[in-house]
Amino acid sequence: MGNTWRVAWREFSVRVRSRGYLFSAVGTPLLLIVIWLATGALTSQSFEPQPAGPAEGAQLPIGLVDQAGLLGGLALPDGLELFAEEAQAREALLARRIDHYAVIAPDYRETGALRRVGRGFPGLDGDTGQVDRLLTLALLQDRPAEQAARLAQPIAPGGLEWVAPQGEDAHAPLEQFSMWPLIFASAVMVPLLTGGGWLLRSLSQEKESRVMEVLLVSVRPAQLLMGKLIGVGALIAVLYLVWGLVLWTVSSVARTPLAALLSGLNLQKIQLLPVLLFALGGFALYAALMAGLGALTPDVHSSQTMVFVITLPMLIPYYLWMPLTTDPQGAVALVLSLFPFSAPLAMVLRLSVASVPP
Repeated sequence: MGNTWRVAWREFSVRVRSRGYLFSAVGTPLLLIVIWLATGALTSQSFEPQPAGPAEGAQLPIGLVDQAGLLGGLALPDGLELFAEEAQAREALLARRIDHYAVIAPDYRETGALRRVGRGFPGLDGDTGQVDRLLTLALLQDRPAEQAARLAQPIAPGGLEWVAPQGEDAHAPLEQFSMWPLIFASAVMVPLLTGGGWLLRSLSQEKESRVMEVLLVSVRPAQLLMGKLIGVGALIAVLYLVWGLVLWTVSSVARTPLAALLSGLNLQKIQLLPVLLFALGGFALYAALMAGLGALTPDVHSSQTMVFVITLPMLIPYYLWMPLTTDPQGAVALVLSLFPFSAPLAMVLRLSVASVPP
């Protein structure tokens, strides 16, 4: 048994310091967090209502000619300049003191007519909507504050509620197309499949360099294989631990409980044990196949075709993840769960959305 642990420690200590493993353990979650934060920032900037302010990128102010008398009680923000007569605005435009100007027609309240005068193409004149926002404020300035705010934003953030007919789940259609089950299954299975690849490369490299012959003099084949399986399993456990710490850190910084971050999953405590068992079974199956392939093939390159043949059946649930998650008790899910190669991933997908009967 001592030789088994020596092999396991060597496999763990050598692989854990490699750049590929460090990137998988630390770089991958950090990269995903950066993408998530950047996407959230861009999305919030795109959909957040912007206050009336100066036009971004506009080098010159925008002129306004108020023939309707709308703007008398409003303070103009920076980037807008009010002219009493259109002739004054035209003179400023010709002198290039303003980018363009807008004439508010006398019957604007009834017709909404607005005329813009300037150079260049419509829509590329530097106006980012601040004139429209100013006109909205002008039309609502005589209303009570609460009524004006509601007219400017008819539906408050978080004020829309979906209600399903009695006896039906309002969120069922959204849950059916949730990406969380696929993300969870990938987070569980990808490191396990990667561990099988590590085992294949380790055996192939040792065989090519003749190290295998030296090892088999003092270590039985069963001890060598078991030690490598334990070492790779420890690498995967550390990988899961680092990812869990990163997820916990994100939830702490965002002040959001982990349960809220993983609200798209239907995992209960009783389902974690089956998920763990199927994940370990998938790792044992794939690692054993990779170890056998590494022992049979002369080098890593000649084993690539066989790796594809072995891996493809295990990835079938990825291509059929929609039927598996929308109908976890259906015929497709049942067949894939009974097939040994596809069962680990199929069962993890099914268990992430529903309770699977024994």
